[in-house]
Amino acid sequence: MHSLFKRMFIVIFAYSALFGKSATPILRVFTARSIVTMNSNMPRAQAVAVKEGKILGVGTLDSLQPWLKRYKHVIDNRFANDVIVPGFIEAHMHPQVAGLLWQAVYVGRFDRHTPGGSFVKGLKTKQEVLAKIKDAVKEKEQKGEKGGWMFVWGYQPEFYDNSPLTVEDLDPIAGPYDIMVENASMHLYYVSSSVLKKMNVTPKSDVPGIVVKNGKLTGQIEEIKAIKRLIPYLPKVTVGGLEKVTRDAAQLAQRVGVTTMADAALGYVPQALKAYQHEAAKSDFPVRVVLFPAIDMVKANGGIPYLQKMYAQNNDMLAFGPVKFLLDGSLQGFTGNLRWPYYLNGKNGIANMAFDEVKEDLLMIHKAGYQAALHANGDQATQDAINAIQYALNIAPRPDHRHRLEHNQLVNDAQLVRMKTCGITTNLFVNHVYYWGDLYADHILGYERARRIDPARSALRHGVKFAFHSDASVTPVDPLKTIWIATTRKTLSGKVLGPEQCISIYDALKAVTLDAAYLLFQDDMKGSIEVGKFADFAVLDRNPLKVAADDLRHIKVKATVLGGKIFPIS
Repeated sequence: MHSLFKRMFIVIFAYSALFGKSATPILRVFTARSIVTMNSNMPRAQAVAVKEGKILGVGTLDSLQPWLKRYKHVIDNRFANDVIVPGFIEAHMHPQVAGLLWQAVYVGRFDRHTPGGSFVKGLKTKQEVLAKIKDAVKEKEQKGEKGGWMFVWGYQPEFYDNSPLTVEDLDPIAGPYDIMVENASMHLYYVSSSVLKKMNVTPKSDVPGIVVKNGKLTGQIEEIKAIKRLIPYLPKVTVGGLEKVTRDAAQLAQRVGVTTMADAALGYVPQALKAYQHEAAKSDFPVRVVLFPAIDMVKANGGIPYLQKMYAQNNDMLAFGPVKFLLDGSLQGFTGNLRWPYYLNGKNGIANMAFDEVKEDLLMIHKAGYQAALHANGDQATQDAINAIQYALNIAPRPDHRHRLEHNQLVNDAQLVRMKTCGITTNLFVNHVYYWGDLYADHILGYERARRIDPARSALRHGVKFAFHSDASVTPVDPLKTIWIATTRKTLSGKVLGPEQCISIYDALKAVTLDAAYLLFQDDMKGSIEVGKFADFAVLDRNPLKVAADDLRHIKVKATVLGGKIFPIS
């Protein structure tokens, strides 16, 4: 009898937990002044119902009544005066690198915000840069530190008469520290003499990318081969340290409305994957993550079997995306690989991979059914990337592969035609129009080529799917500002660079939501507000489709929602 009463108590308790007044609602309905769905079948709505982290229904409170009658629910009106859009998708950044850099001294030209939201002013002269480094050295000495590394980031010589930092600049202010300064492009570095000694290089070492001028080492290190020579001498980052910077980067992205961010180069930071796995498993982690394994890492770990093992671990919060190929450098760093007539200074950039290597490695990835993302800033790198994909398709035809060209800034119409024919997508680095457009026109590429960089309108015209990205830390992650750049093509000086390539606000919004999801092979679960997809939203104070283009960058992000869970902007 006692056992029977016990069973009855358990049943009553369970019933009460499910249906009693104290029960947690199993259906939450968010209302808003307007919901921009990016779903062509229902472009606008006023309410969205969320169950188990996914979208159960979209429409009005009246149209959702059948669901409301079926499930216990709450109507959540906290966003009733705001606008809900799909959560922004940052489809190419470097989160852990960005997080690590914020542990160092920022000396970039542009104003920035830290992961915590603090404002950091950009520096307008090289003298200001050197003064800030000198002050940072003094601060370390005052704390009693007697040596070690001093990391600095964001230097942009193109704004200072193309004046790189040299050993002559750094040695007098280095004190007992090994100084390493990152160029904002992430493709070049400047180091003090003590670092060159650690690397055991001399002017006669003949290491590609270790710059020698007038028979002397300048302290400049360019591109991947030289950077790999430096990496073994850098201090090791602990898993715990990486976990912190991973969370910092997630906070940096979430603050601007991002609900999915992609790490577009996994494999260069030891223990990176463990840190991502640890943080993404936490219930308060505010973004989903997609990882692009670098082709070097894939080959070093056994090739396709390694990829199969990695992809088998995919889950809703952390997934593997395309395999990353690094074909060239950066345009503003003069290391992007161009076709004739090259740069205004007569020089050309660097091919980080030989074409035959790209071709065969891509064929391996393609035949195994995986996606490739090929970094190609210059038009020669773009040509090589298209040729490699065409080679793979000729040998192994495959529909809907969605191989993608990253940055792809100088792609021309003839190349876009080929891309459409081959089913190639692209992730355009349209932020460059604002940040470097003036310099491209006057000092780097010349006016005609500068006005057609990141040609979103041409891509639309040729039917090539595209997204936009920040490449953070190269430029600040800020999708609303990116939309503004794509729709106005305004440069730092306020000029309009290539008005023919301006696109509509809707198409720009689509490039950081639904089309970004498409490039990640995740458009079945992200990018629009429709039934069955993750309940991932950005909450804005204004409707981006109802404001003038110049007001886009002034829209405020008030919160994000990830799988139905609200993350306020602190």
